[in-house]
Amino acid sequence: MINNPIFLVGCMRSGTTLLADLLGSHPNIIHCPFELKHVWSRAGKVPMASPKTLDRICPQLNESDVKPGQKQKLVRAFHREMIKNKGKKHIPHSVFLNKNPHLCNKLPFVQTLFPNARFIWIYRDLPSVTASLKKLLKHHNLVHYWPYKSNEETIRCFNLFHRTLPKNIDRSRCFPGGDAKYLAEYWYENNKAVSDFSKTVPPGQIFIIKEEELIHNPEKVLTECLDFLKLPGIIPYHLITNIQPGRNNLWHTRLSKRELESIMNFIMENEKKLNNLFPGQEISLHYKEQISSFL
Repeated sequence: MINNPIFLVGCMRSGTTLLADLLGSHPNIIHCPFELKHVWSRAGKVPMASPKTLDRICPQLNESDVKPGQKQKLVRAFHREMIKNKGKKHIPHSVFLNKNPHLCNKLPFVQTLFPNARFIWIYRDLPSVTASLKKLLKHHNLVHYWPYKSNEETIRCFNLFHRTLPKNIDRSRCFPGGDAKYLAEYWYENNKAVSDFSKTVPPGQIFIIKEEELIHNPEKVLTECLDFLKLPGIIPYHLITNIQPGRNNLWHTRLSKRELESIMNFIMENEKKLNNLFPGQEISLHYKEQISSFL
């Protein structure tokens, strides 16, 4: 029932929602919002830290973590979501689309469940993401906690606490109010996970999009994406006109001088790692120039 599904990934605040909405308007794609964390958590027994699921953790999962019957339960649940969200589309002629940033540290697990899946990875500049994350994680009834690494190979996602925090917890790792370098660590670690995964699969299985390029040239990027998916190049011009071309211009207004300095220190300490992250791009100098102009 779920043939050649599309999984749209990228760390939080990278444009996954925008891209999913654009692709979901296609007559042959059924986008099942929002992230289906409740399906992954309840039907698939895959914890995803969220107020909807009441999970506190979002663990890294690999091939060996697949359990018997897990795929069948997820397929049935995904199919039910397709029915609920199909509108006037015909399910036999449509493909399933799930956008979910929480899959970044679970991609080998997802591919094992769905060997014929296609993956779309969208990434966005570090300064813009950290500023947007700061705004996103400001809910005072929820605390997002950036955990310590259990080992060097661990790919982390945020833990979630509802109202009550453990005693003696490091508040600098808690948001709202934490140190911005941990937002940068999240950005790096999750993009690194997708980058490493992209090198293990054939080129025809993953397509890479830069959010800033999508904003400035949406018709070109969407045409290339639909070509990758082998779908008719039907462009949602009615949605493209709503894209705000300046959406990446105000990131610096959301960050204090101290936060800008913390992110800059992170970039300087990790220059070599950053320059190996995205295909054909040495990004550390670009990010340093972005931030230094506001210090």
